[in-house]
Amino acid sequence: MKTSQPGVWLLGLILAAGTAFALVPAAPQGEKLVPVDLSKASDSFPVIMMAPEGAAATEDFGNVLVKKGDGFQVEISSSAKDIESLKKEIKANTLNKFKAFLVETADALLYESTLMGKSEFHFVANMKAGGTTYGAEDTKGPVYSRAAAELMLKCFQTLKAKS
Repeated sequence: MKTSQPGVWLLGLILAAGTAFALVPAAPQGEKLVPVDLSKASDSFPVIMMAPEGAAATEDFGNVLVKKGDGFQVEISSSAKDIESLKKEIKANTLNKFKAFLVETADALLYESTLMGKSEFHFVANMKAGGTTYGAEDTKGPVYSRAAAELMLKCFQTLKAKS
C-alpha cells in the first residue's frame, strides 16, 4: 500500500510469520515492511519485528542491530533503557543540543536536536515481548530525518515474541 505520509500507522491486523501485529507502520513512499527474525542474529532475542524490506538483523556486541542502509538502524538490547535518566542526558547534552520531544511517554522518547545548526531526530524506547523488556535506540552517528526516526520507533514497537 502506498502512502504519501511516511510513518503513518495502518490500522488493522496483519498476519506475518505466524505473529499478529496489531498496528503496522507504513513505510515511506510505499516501501514494503516485512517481519525480521532477531533470533537469527542471536539466540538471546527470540523476537520478530517489522522493518523495511531488505533490512537485516546482525549480532552487535551482545545487542542486535536491525539495519537497512544509513537511514534505518535500530540497536536492540535485551534489557530496558532507563528512559528518565536518558531524558535528563538528552536535555543536558551541550554538543547535540536538545530542541523538543515529539514523543514523550514512560516507554519512549522521540526527539529533535541540533548539531552544528542542523536538525536531526532520534529515539529511545522499551518494549515488552515474551516476558522480556527490550530496549532500543537508533545508531548514533547518522543524521536521521523525522520520518526515519518515527519509522524506526514504530517498527521497534511492533516487537513480538516468536511463536
